[in-house]
Amino acid sequence: MTTSSHRVPLTARPKDLAMFVYFVAHIPLTLLMDLVPVYPWFIQTFIKPLRDFLVWYVATFKDPIMGNPDMMWFKTFLRMEGLIQLPIFIYSAWALYNNKRSAALWICVYSAHVITTVLPCIETLAMGKPSHFPVAISDNQKTLLMCMYSPWLFFPLWMLYECFGRVRSYEQGISTKKTK
Repeated sequence: MTTSSHRVPLTARPKDLAMFVYFVAHIPLTLLMDLVPVYPWFIQTFIKPLRDFLVWYVATFKDPIMGNPDMMWFKTFLRMEGLIQLPIFIYSAWALYNNKRSAALWICVYSAHVITTVLPCIETLAMGKPSHFPVAISDNQKTLLMCMYSPWLFFPLWMLYECFGRVRSYEQGISTKKTK
């Protein structure tokens, strides 16, 4: 039995490459946009350009979710993104790059979690009445926002399917070895 491992390059693993790019790209998006509303008060002066960008984004796209500081459920989701998802982004990018089997389980955890946080956002946009939103929003703007939110639902759904299959195959490989 050999203990050396040969790292297969990401370019030879297109599904892993897609997930790697997703996680690497998500790190700055999380730090520079998603977490801005929940950063502690003592760094607010240092992140003024980020707050200004968020104001521009909300004004341009009429996003009632990112633009509503009173939706505590959404702020909870943002805090969970910083405390749970961000470490998984970093670990998963590293693990995918290094072809670690353990990435699959953590990607399943992340995917299941993010699906359950994005669905309420899409549902709020789809079913929310204009009077429930802090900004006036047209049906076309709601549709655009749902399209903007949907990749954060569908890509994790695909990752969950893909990585759950990997976890199951690893599990079956282990149980087959134990019975021999």
